[in-house]
Amino acid sequence: MGVFKSMRDLQKQAKDIERSMPPAADRMRDAQARMANMNQMMAAQTQAANSAASAAAGMAGGTSVRRSVTITGMRQVGMINFDLMVQFDLTVMPDGMPPYPATTQQTVSQMQIGQIRPGMTLEAAVDQSNPTSIWLDLTTIR
Repeated sequence: MGVFKSMRDLQKQAKDIERSMPPAADRMRDAQARMANMNQMMAAQTQAANSAASAAAGMAGGTSVRRSVTITGMRQVGMINFDLMVQFDLTVMPDGMPPYPATTQQTVSQMQIGQIRPGMTLEAAVDQSNPTSIWLDLTTIR
């Protein structure tokens, strides 16, 4: 007899929860909006990863050059496998040319994020054919 009473209590709780929830159409619309946001974030992360891989490969292939960059701003825009996806606002300092602003996204381990802050200068690989394609060398934090 206790089993049936417990089931009746569970059914009552389920009905109470369902009454307090927004209508199913609103929940579906919210879920679709969250999914669209996640798709945009994944596309940005894929683009950032491709850009970083391109710059790093360019460094090995000779199409990228090392430049000093200063971090002027940073914000977390996502997460990939427990690493933070961070968008960096930078000032790139090319040799013999005026500095220029740039923005790049790159994954940063949670252990490194505490060492990185605006105002820091570090080295980066900058693709000569696309100066906005930048890969930060986080091992050169000064």
